[in-house]
Amino acid sequence: MNKNGKRILTFASTSHFFTHFYILIFPVLVLPLSRDLGLPLDKILGLSFLMYLLYGLAAIPWGFISDSTSPRIVMGIGTVIAGSGLIFSGLIRNPNMLTWTLAVTGLGCAAYHLSGLALVSKGIKARGRGMGINGIFGNLGMAAAPFTAGVMNYFLGWRQTLIYLGITGIIAGFLSFIFQFSVPRDEDLQKGEGLKEDNVLKLFLILCVVVLFSGLMYRTYTLVFPAWIEIKLSDLFAEINNLLIGNDPKTLLPESDTLIASIITGFAYVIGMLGQFTGGKIADKWELRSAYLFFWLMALPFLLLARFSSGLWILPFTGLFIFFAMGMQPIENSIYAILTPARWRSVGYGIKFTLTFGIGSLSVFIVKQAEPSIGLDGIILLAAGYLLITAAAALVLRLVHKDQQVKHS
Repeated sequence: MNKNGKRILTFASTSHFFTHFYILIFPVLVLPLSRDLGLPLDKILGLSFLMYLLYGLAAIPWGFISDSTSPRIVMGIGTVIAGSGLIFSGLIRNPNMLTWTLAVTGLGCAAYHLSGLALVSKGIKARGRGMGINGIFGNLGMAAAPFTAGVMNYFLGWRQTLIYLGITGIIAGFLSFIFQFSVPRDEDLQKGEGLKEDNVLKLFLILCVVVLFSGLMYRTYTLVFPAWIEIKLSDLFAEINNLLIGNDPKTLLPESDTLIASIITGFAYVIGMLGQFTGGKIADKWELRSAYLFFWLMALPFLLLARFSSGLWILPFTGLFIFFAMGMQPIENSIYAILTPARWRSVGYGIKFTLTFGIGSLSVFIVKQAEPSIGLDGIILLAAGYLLITAAAALVLRLVHKDQQVKHS
């Protein structure tokens, strides 16, 4: 990998970290916000709807800007906007305004995937490996968000947590303006094996169906995961608190449970990093659609086992689910790169992430409406239903034009 490729991977990975880090801070703070603002859980969950909606719907406009100007500049601007939204969220005093300040963060985070993945897909020959490394940093952001936000909330409160983390992202965004790197507008270093042109559009449309349902699953699960863990393992957390600080009711703070649940969530996403690395290696060797189907079929039973198990058994099953659910991402992004022309690569990824995160944001509304009646256990089952449809659509993707290869050269 030359100097340009190394800079692409460094800054794309850094921005990927902050994108997932920022978008997953809110789920960690759901219960602290509910306690501090005196609002029920479903109302707090609803505050994030616009953030997740813009995270997806703004992807296509950002994609056109990226393909027309520079993916590097779009990536940096997005990180700065996202950090600014967090700062605003920590500063405002009217709870109703949180919807709009969080929306600014969603708008900024929307700029990353289509610009960062365009850089990696066009500028790195070992595309699968590059996608895997880039994906690891996204998972690192997912892992760091619950741990960092949980610890900072424990010591500083949620307002200071948002302000300090927003400042950090703004600094990272400005660094990508200073260092120069680029990719050709109309070329790929990794060409991929050829497909008949008449078949590309059909495969692209089927893949879009897959990512639509996987987006609903992803947002449903990540939105409630920390709170679900906190409630599901509340008895275990009480025992840990007794061991650490005694059983005096005055010392049993709700923030302690949030902290422990945040740490567990973070470790689960670390396992997702191993999945990303594995998926990236496989993407450069296997037929991509076969690998994609395999990962989805493996993820489904582990999510169901996590839902219906109890006690500490929840943790390994959840970890294995996340391994496969996150590990498919380098494979999925590689398929999109092969099915979209280099000239409009950012727009291609914009379509993907509009479906994944934009349509997926509807799950925030669905969860808000369903949680009071079915509880968080029911929400996890809902995520499993989305995952079943996702796996079925991935099977169709593999069976269509099964005589041809979708593979890196």
